[in-house]
Amino acid sequence: MPELPEVETIVRQLCRQIKGKTITSVRLLWPRTVTGCKAEFCRRLRGMTVAGVSRRGKYIGVEGVDGTFFTVHLRMTGKLVGEISSADRKHLRTQFTFSDGTALYFVDARKFGRLRLWTCRGQACPSLGPEPLRPAVVLTSLRRLKTRRPIKSVLLDQTVLAGIGNIYADEALFQAGMHPLTPAASLGEAQQQRLASVIPKVLRQAILRRGTTLRNYRTVADESGENQEHLNVYGRAGESCFQCGASIEKILINGRSSHYCPSCQKKMSDVRR
Repeated sequence: MPELPEVETIVRQLCRQIKGKTITSVRLLWPRTVTGCKAEFCRRLRGMTVAGVSRRGKYIGVEGVDGTFFTVHLRMTGKLVGEISSADRKHLRTQFTFSDGTALYFVDARKFGRLRLWTCRGQACPSLGPEPLRPAVVLTSLRRLKTRRPIKSVLLDQTVLAGIGNIYADEALFQAGMHPLTPAASLGEAQQQRLASVIPKVLRQAILRRGTTLRNYRTVADESGENQEHLNVYGRAGESCFQCGASIEKILINGRSSHYCPSCQKKMSDVRR
């Protein structure tokens, strides 16, 4: 699933591509892509002039000059492209056509992606936590943690911090030298500050590289990201750590894979020995 850097990349490209354009038609090829009333979704969007495109967590938001606001959640295989290939056409779920003759296509092979119309931008995605792009914001969230859940699980909790997924949680924990099974409430002030400084850095670096492409993620221009070439631990189980040479390990935490270096990211019990 695209995470914050991938979605931010898409939002920036979309803003350049569709801002100021007016939607003349919405074609739903798989109506279940839309959450809520399909007829109202199409009715409200027809004639909508795009005032801006934004991001909230992993959600893309499109706002009209009249206040109409809808979100796109790409999930596993969804993507928004300005031009559609013959291979993608069979997975086309929604087509937005603009008054200048251009179009935006929502393609989704596995049909998990969702579009949703909201009352207004301020009411959208109410359960999401704060954005993790500033150290001070991340540190405040970490200081509030009272749970004994593994820090890896907490970082994936979108009500704690919005936009972090498996890739960037693993990468941030590696750079912070923190084992993914570390209980969140056990973090000391120094550990909290280190993790709070690392998370925004990891995310911003990935944004500069247009995100991480492992399988399905593509930009609006149908390009791949470049951050996969800079991953330290994610997807590298069995390979040597770039930092110390130890073999990267992979474990499951609450059903999600976690990659880490057993030498650079020791468990707290191991450190005390």
